Amino acid sequence: MYYKWNKSRAEDHIDSLCDAVEEVTIKEYTRDKNLSSIKVNEAYSMNAVHLYVDILNLERILTTENGTESPTTHKRAIRFFDSHVRAIKYILDRTDSIFVDFHNQRLHAVIAKPYGDESEKDRVNKAIAIADLIIESVKQKREVDGDEAIEAADIRIGIDTGLALAVNNGRRSNREPLFLGDPANHAAKHAFGNDLGIYLTNNARDVIGLSLDKTKDTKKVKLKSDEIETSKTAADLDLTCEDVMNELKNNDKKLNDFSFSRTTPPLKDLDFDDLYYKSAKRQEIVSIYADIDGFTKFVSANICSDDGKKNIVRALHVLRSEMDATLSNDYKGRRVRFIGDCLHGLICEGSHIQTDENKSVDVATEAVAGVRSSFNMSLNKLHDNFAIDGIKDLGLAIGYEIGDVSLTRVGKRNDTSRYAIGISTIESEDAQKVCKGNATKIGTVAYENLSDKYKGLFSSQIAVDLTYDSIKSADQAVENGKDDTVKKSSLYESAPHVNTDFKAHAKFK
Repeated sequence: MYYKWNKSRAEDHIDSLCDAVEEVTIKEYTRDKNLSSIKVNEAYSMNAVHLYVDILNLERILTTENGTESPTTHKRAIRFFDSHVRAIKYILDRTDSIFVDFHNQRLHAVIAKPYGDESEKDRVNKAIAIADLIIESVKQKREVDGDEAIEAADIRIGIDTGLALAVNNGRRSNREPLFLGDPANHAAKHAFGNDLGIYLTNNARDVIGLSLDKTKDTKKVKLKSDEIETSKTAADLDLTCEDVMNELKNNDKKLNDFSFSRTTPPLKDLDFDDLYYKSAKRQEIVSIYADIDGFTKFVSANICSDDGKKNIVRALHVLRSEMDATLSNDYKGRRVRFIGDCLHGLICEGSHIQTDENKSVDVATEAVAGVRSSFNMSLNKLHDNFAIDGIKDLGLAIGYEIGDVSLTRVGKRNDTSRYAIGISTIESEDAQKVCKGNATKIGTVAYENLSDKYKGLFSSQIAVDLTYDSIKSADQAVENGKDDTVKKSSLYESAPHVNTDFKAHAKFK
């Protein structure tokens, strides 16, 4: 092993996390509130509309015609997202909507105004009008003088409405707001698919009188043009596509405005705040996705009571914080962000000149095993401290892959979003999304670079219950000259551990 999971550190840290959320306060969101200022032991209950934007043509932008990545394709992708994120954020700002998160090709926004249960119809109509304006603003291929044009974005948007909890997690400048509850999850699910357009849940449709037969799958029924026009008329937004284009025209970037260099591994101390167009990084990195399996069901079961809401806050804070701490403190990795209850992290070993791909993959394998060990310990301590109903039913689905990844921030300098993108980030998420809560899937390229001593832990690139003890046993087996012992004890039975259902943050192909 290159690094070791520190059991004592994990135990002390989890105990301190539990102490921090022993007392939790639930408040009603009735006025403007800076989401990043929400304390870790409080949550705001908000009845609002959730809007998810998914840009579908990311992979085509990231690769050449023959499917390969290059510095130029990555520059093109960064410029593509910089332009479209600026447009979407401008629309959200001008319509007094809440920007929650931008994760590569996905954006989450919340429409909370006008406040009050009696204004729900107005909020849904406003969300539809905003969605239509976003689609209109980013669907045009924008010419840039003396350079390649900025590609149009293919957009699909999902919308739902209802009660959710606004919480916060993270440290210092890495505070990350999150909305927990059915409307956020269902809006996200409706945003994913191959077809363009605006897709409403039946719940949102009911509010504006567009109910469908309950047997129909609303994820396959997009809003018609006349239905969109009705909502746009009702919302009467004081903003047009021309306004958005005028905002963008003086901020266009050319490809030579972007440049890449390498950062020195490991990535623990990488500061995303230092990255921008001229200081972007690009190198071979292992991308890791670790998703809390069953958390949506857990939230739904607990959100209806005050005690249940408090337990949601406790579980999320402890689980996400310790996952992050394990990655960074024990394995010198770097969190990109949390996407809801999913951690996106990075591992890189080597020098400022070259990535050691074999070591990077081995360390990543050790890291995901350590993260699972910390996760299991966190579940036990949450159960012992708070007797949380359903906590033991949660699991961790993990996927990871190595490849060229570009790291930067996009958007206006005082309003940027972290950005870590490459085909390997997509493939690591794809690997995670087929796993249930006890499975870890390694990508094809990563598996090719994995040490033989760890390959015995996987069958068809998937390992079951991969923990620090698994890694330790594999190392000891090699030292003792009995590496076949690990292979015999870790055979993978595919059916019980693979989930063919797509998760809310997963990408459809």
